[in-house]
Amino acid sequence: MDKPIDKIRRIMTIFKASSAEVRPHFIVTGPSGSGKSHTIACLAEELDLNVFDVNAAGLTKEGTSGNSLSKALTPILHSGGQPTVCFVDEFDKLFISGNSNSALAHETTNGVQNEFLKVLEGSASVFGDYGKYITIDTSHVLFVFAGAFNGEEDIDLDRLREFGLKTEFLGRVGLAYGLEKVSLEDMRNILEHSPLLDKYMALVADVERQTVCKEIMKVVKDNYEKNTIGVRLINTLIHQYFIEGGIKAKEAKKVAFQKKLSLTA
Repeated sequence: MDKPIDKIRRIMTIFKASSAEVRPHFIVTGPSGSGKSHTIACLAEELDLNVFDVNAAGLTKEGTSGNSLSKALTPILHSGGQPTVCFVDEFDKLFISGNSNSALAHETTNGVQNEFLKVLEGSASVFGDYGKYITIDTSHVLFVFAGAFNGEEDIDLDRLREFGLKTEFLGRVGLAYGLEKVSLEDMRNILEHSPLLDKYMALVADVERQTVCKEIMKVVKDNYEKNTIGVRLINTLIHQYFIEGGIKAKEAKKVAFQKKLSLTA
């Protein structure tokens, strides 16, 4: 049976091969640390696809202060009409208990979903030069919606509907794939091929790459079970190693752990 990552690769391959004529928008679920954003970024690079990120946690309804969808989608203006992937990260944060228990928050959540529905149809109004709105074509954009959903496993469309996703939305984004936590071996591979590590090694001549990887992997192993930020921990530890001259175990443990958030049932 194909793994979720194989199915995601197939979707993105079809999207590229069809010149965006086939756009199977989909949802990626999985606990923090499962490499959702890393997976999409790597596949986009592998397939030579344009990709940009939108952080759904900070999105606000049009007409209210904050980062509206019309502002978040401005990178499409520079895509040149080429097949492009829009990775909507932290999509589940729109449904977090505490953010959605007020009438205003509920209205905002519904408003953002409704705005995405229009975008998925093939066009969007974005914030252009001089503060003017421009209507653009989005028919060449594949939308990927990602969220941890508090680490729940085997989330299906019915469960997503219970979280608050509209039936109309799921009718347009009807595929969902769950990723598992990134393995230690995958973490090692990501570290050894890290572009950030390459840049530091080019700047610092008196450090051996093997030594750096060995010390960082020791910390990764020690904090693996409680690591909730996944592959992002690698970059944090690389920065810490070169900027602070080593890795402080207490600080590494602190940054590796993030408290899970409560979601609506």
